[in-house]
Amino acid sequence: MQPEKIGRYEIKAELGRGGMATVYRGYDPRFEREVAVKVLPPELLHADPQFRLRFEREAKIIAQLEHPSIVPVYDVGEEGNQPYFVMRYMSGGSLTDRIKAGMFTVEQATKILEQIAPGLDEAHNKGIVHRDFKPSNILFDNKGTPYISDFGIAKMTQSASTVTGSAIIGTPAYMAPEQAQGTTVDGRADIYALGIILYEMLTGKQPYEADTPMGVAIKHITDPVPHILDANPNLPYDIEEIIQKAMAKDRDDRYTTAQEMVETLHEVIRDIEAGRTTSKRTAIKKSLTRPGTTLPQQKQPEKKVFNVWTVIIPLLILGVGGGFFFLNGNSSLFGQEPTVTPTNTFVATATSTIQPTVEPTSTAAAPTETFTPAPPAETLAPTVPPLPVVGGADKIAFIKENDVWIMNVDGSEARSLTVDRAAKFNLQWLPDGKTLLYISGKTVKTIDTETRVEENITNFASAEYFEAFKISPDGKQVAISLQRQLHIVPFNLEQLKDIHKKSDLLALKGCFFDEGILKAAVMDVLWSKDMQRVAIKFLAPVGNAQSETMRVIDVHLCNDSLPIRKDEFPADRFAFKTNIMSIDWNGDEIFLLNSNERNGGFGNLYLYNTVTHQANVKINVVGSCCYRDARFSPDGDFVIFAFQDITDPDGLIKFYYLPSGSIMTPGNYKPLAQLPEDFFEGSRKESPQPALRPVK
Repeated sequence: MQPEKIGRYEIKAELGRGGMATVYRGYDPRFEREVAVKVLPPELLHADPQFRLRFEREAKIIAQLEHPSIVPVYDVGEEGNQPYFVMRYMSGGSLTDRIKAGMFTVEQATKILEQIAPGLDEAHNKGIVHRDFKPSNILFDNKGTPYISDFGIAKMTQSASTVTGSAIIGTPAYMAPEQAQGTTVDGRADIYALGIILYEMLTGKQPYEADTPMGVAIKHITDPVPHILDANPNLPYDIEEIIQKAMAKDRDDRYTTAQEMVETLHEVIRDIEAGRTTSKRTAIKKSLTRPGTTLPQQKQPEKKVFNVWTVIIPLLILGVGGGFFFLNGNSSLFGQEPTVTPTNTFVATATSTIQPTVEPTSTAAAPTETFTPAPPAETLAPTVPPLPVVGGADKIAFIKENDVWIMNVDGSEARSLTVDRAAKFNLQWLPDGKTLLYISGKTVKTIDTETRVEENITNFASAEYFEAFKISPDGKQVAISLQRQLHIVPFNLEQLKDIHKKSDLLALKGCFFDEGILKAAVMDVLWSKDMQRVAIKFLAPVGNAQSETMRVIDVHLCNDSLPIRKDEFPADRFAFKTNIMSIDWNGDEIFLLNSNERNGGFGNLYLYNTVTHQANVKINVVGSCCYRDARFSPDGDFVIFAFQDITDPDGLIKFYYLPSGSIMTPGNYKPLAQLPEDFFEGSRKESPQPALRPVK
């Protein structure tokens, strides 16, 4: 019988049942939104007395999995001795539905995987393994954006993953060999499942089939990885290698991260676009017209010898006394049929009618290979020209379509570093000159610009406000706006990994300024060059409303005295009718800020001098409007900003990098020469947030 309420949640309908839970569509009257409520059965509590303790412990961990590609868990509770989760209601159906609608192209499959891969890697970095990763656990919202669901249930049952612990968790069709044998698993088991999901998207079927779940599980352990080109000969050859690596029997041979696998797929797509790939079917056809040629043979994976009883004994326990169970229930429970279906590009037939008929007959000797010795090392010219340096910077990092990009200071060699499309802000270079730091959601992340390896530094998941994380010019301190209170603490990446709340920051014995001390709720913070002062952005009362205001304060005495106020603006200094959308400080006298006039943050550019307390209003250096994200160069001699001409019907965004002394003088200035004019064609509402890398 369907309950009317679970906790405060009004139950509207049952969405489905699986081996581990029943899922309902509910309504949350407090926040006036639809939710999905997953109720865990009481049998689990009776079967394992430790389950409740694991539930409570793991629920805290799952709550920290705040990532744009993971279905968020809103609430965890208990009703009538039954634990439950409350999650976002996903109305766009599951990946299972879309696979049933037709096979995907490589490009379509990659687009979905690139959006969920960062979430999978994020969980693995936190030590959380999904262990039931499959198409029905990839859900779509009403805009067609994919999310990973059901992380919590899989991790909560980790301690019961051995035969003696009484349970093997997972769905046989997507189960890694080590998982099927009941041994310890790590994130590479999810990578194995990701390979199966890719196989299924590109062929319309699963790689292993058998009459029983037990038979499928055994095949994962004993059978070689199937050749995907046999199932879909239209695929590029390189897809074969990707599947073989992702589904390798030995987990040490698999991709180490989901992102690594996605990057390899992107390389295949680039080859497709450049016409450098060949499908199996095309290669066979070409071979028919070239006598004396043969197709390259696929390398068969080496079959490992193993003790069959390590497979048979745990599998025989299936169904005996309820001691062993697979979670193979349908989890596609959160919404309606998808509105967008992938194109059905190819239907594989049972047998191929295209067979090579010409055997190689040539007996001619291979041509003799000749070569010219390389010149001595001392005569070789440099192969990599030095990077241009302007304004004390040689590289520009910026945001495009919510991803981090990097380019040379002249706009050349622009390339993306991330592909997750998750909103980012607070972009800045670390002192090592090769690592970028940014905030996504409430998590501080870094990315190595050379290896593209991302790392989560810390998160403040329980905070209502986490708005700034700014490193001092010498790299020794960081100013943090948490709950709109200002903390200044030592900057140590390893130490900060254990910091997740206000009490953790206070334990670092840095500087702390709450709203009572500052008479301001801090929303953003900037450093002076000498690190004696900071500039804070806060909401100040103006009449019956509040207005965003900047205040410069002296903080070098830290907690020994009240911070000395040096300046405050716009206040009564000059008129500023909108919110401050972006601001930068040369660390000495000059601030640059822009208003919000159009397209989510483009507006008029202002310059303010803290010595004269005068402002130059609505600077028209390249046009009357509109500007965004102006930043000083490391030496202060140049200014970079994004500009969108209000008179341009296309609304193209362009980067300008001009001498700071010229921004008061309108002229016929040119944008970055090497950056394509239509580079930001995709959106008129970009927030590029450029960050310039100082040259040491």
